[in-house]
Amino acid sequence: MDGDRHAISGPAVMWLGSLRVGRLRIDAGAAGYRAWIENQMIVAAIGDQAESATLGYLVERDFELSLAGHADQASLIERCIAGVHAELRQPQQGSPLLISALVRIILVALLRVSGGERPPPPASGERSALLQRFRQLVEMNFRSHWTIAQYAEALRISPDRLHAICTTGIGKSPKALVSERLAHEAATRLERSALTIEQLGNALGFGDPAHFSNFFRRMTGMAPGRYRKLVSTARAEAATVPAARFADWP
Repeated sequence: MDGDRHAISGPAVMWLGSLRVGRLRIDAGAAGYRAWIENQMIVAAIGDQAESATLGYLVERDFELSLAGHADQASLIERCIAGVHAELRQPQQGSPLLISALVRIILVALLRVSGGERPPPPASGERSALLQRFRQLVEMNFRSHWTIAQYAEALRISPDRLHAICTTGIGKSPKALVSERLAHEAATRLERSALTIEQLGNALGFGDPAHFSNFFRRMTGMAPGRYRKLVSTARAEAATVPAARFADWP
């Protein structure tokens, strides 16, 4: 992952709070899930309850959690993942709502296993609401390449205040959050779409293919074409792993 190797022994969870380039290898006889969760789904799952700020702090970080000694939570997480997979395989009325609820249960289970570390310092209710609204605006407008000033104007605050809210709440600048969302979308489309690099760049608002390639390389450390080839190779190598044990989440 980004040039580093991480080995974990099950039952365990590895969570990546931002875009990473890498691949998952599972030993013979082992089983696991590899999941991508869109930011819009994360925002919906976190919600606006009393523990939402703590959940938000949890999902922004990279962490590994051993589930050994937490059989109840491990079983709960596995059942929820199986439920998400079932809804994705056979969507029904209300599937998005059910998936969001299952993701929330998974996040709360991870929070309990982790010990529930709280964000330092705790954000005020107003700052938390503005941060959540900013995330929603990013979801709607990142493909249009809004400037930070445009986001701030939509929130009716100054760019400096938006910067302070983001860096205080989650330790990242507004620009970094928007760039990560755009890079995540690019990586997802490189994995799932047959579009050419130029077509994909255009779909994401890049008029110049070179601009798109430079952006993706800056964010991930590799060119879009190389990333797509790496993913294709990783899938071929994982072909012996039962497909039912893996799920790409919305």
